[in-house]
Amino acid sequence: YVIGSRIEMPSSLSLLSLALSVPAFALYARSDGGKVPRLNITKGGVITAGCSHAGDFAHQFHITFNSMVDGACVFSGQPYHCAVTKFPGDQLVKATNETSVPNCDGCPDGETLVYDHCKNHPQWVDVGMLPDYPRRACGQNPIKHTECIDDVKNLFDDRVYLFRPTHDRCYLEGAVANVQALYAQMLTDPESQVKFVNDQPFPHTLPTNSTPYYNHSEAAGFDGPGECLRWVFKEDKVQWAGNFKPENVFEFNQTLYMDDFGVGINEKGFIYIPDKCQQAASMSSSSSSSCNMVLLTNSCHDFSGMDIDFAKYGEANGIVILKPCVGGYVDKDRFPQAHEVQRGLLDVYGQLSDDYVFQSAPHMRFVGKILREVTGW
Repeated sequence: YVIGSRIEMPSSLSLLSLALSVPAFALYARSDGGKVPRLNITKGGVITAGCSHAGDFAHQFHITFNSMVDGACVFSGQPYHCAVTKFPGDQLVKATNETSVPNCDGCPDGETLVYDHCKNHPQWVDVGMLPDYPRRACGQNPIKHTECIDDVKNLFDDRVYLFRPTHDRCYLEGAVANVQALYAQMLTDPESQVKFVNDQPFPHTLPTNSTPYYNHSEAAGFDGPGECLRWVFKEDKVQWAGNFKPENVFEFNQTLYMDDFGVGINEKGFIYIPDKCQQAASMSSSSSSSCNMVLLTNSCHDFSGMDIDFAKYGEANGIVILKPCVGGYVDKDRFPQAHEVQRGLLDVYGQLSDDYVFQSAPHMRFVGKILREVTGW
C-alpha cells in the first residue's frame, strides 16, 4: 500500500517483484520493517568508492574489511590511519577542545597533530611507516583485539583506482600519492593492480561526464564512475552505462544497524538494485546469477548526483549500489572535538574513538553490519 509518496510492502520478496511496476512519481520503496534486502552478491565482487572524506572512508573500509571487499576507487583520499599517526617530521600543537585531532598515536601528553596534516603536509608523512598499523594493530601471536582489521593477505590480489585532480586544494600534491605508496607495499603487483590518475585539470571533485574542468563552464566529458568501475572490475566485465531507473532505488532503516544513536549516523540509507539483481535475489545462489556491488558510504539524505551516475552502470552491468548514510545526530557532550562528524562527515579523523579504523568503531561497525545483511556473509 502507499503512504504519501512512499510505498510500503509486506516483504522483501514483494519489494523486489513489485519494483518493476512502481510508478515514476514514487520516491523510495521500502521493505517490511525497513530492513535492507538480502541479495545474491558475488564473493570477490564488492568494492568501495568515494571522494574526499568519503574517499578516505572508502580506502579505510577496504583495508579493514578486506575479507569482504576486494577493491577501492579513492577520489582524493588520505592514507589509512594517517590522520592520527605522528611521523618524525610532524609539527605538534597544544591539545584543546578546539582541535579536531583528539587522538594521536605517538604524541606526548598535552600535544596533538596539526589538523589534516596528511592532506595539507604530505611531505611530513613517512610512507614506510604506513603499513605497520594494519599489519600489527590487532596484535600478533596471538591476536589481542576482536572486531579489528582483517588479515592483510586478503589485499594481495585487489585492484585500486586512485584519482587526484591537478587543481585540488583540499588534498595537496603528494597526499594521494602517499595512498598509492601504501598500496604499493601491500599488493602483489602494484604496477598492474593500481591505476593513479593525477593529470586531469579539475578542482576537488569526483568528476562525471557533465563536470567542467577548473575555470571552464563546458562539460569535460571525463567519466569518473566509469573509469573507476572499468578498472577495478576490469574493462571486459563492465560495458557502458545504461538507463537509471528511479523505481529501483530502495530506502532502508539504518536504526536497525545502529548501536549508538549519538555518533552522527543517519536514520535512513539507500540501495539501488538493478533489474537483473532483483531477479537474481529470488534464485538459488550461483555465480551465473549473482551481482557485484559498490559501497558508496557518504553524508546523505537521498539518492542523487553521482549516485545516479554509478547506478546507470549498475543497471547495465548488474552492479548493486549500496549507500549507507551519515549526517545524523551527534552527542556533543560526549564528543566535543568531533567537529567534522558534527558537520555530517564520516569519522576518518579519530574523533569518535581512537580505534576509528577498527571494525568495532562506530561508523565502521554500522556499515559492516549493513554489508553483512545484504550479502549474508
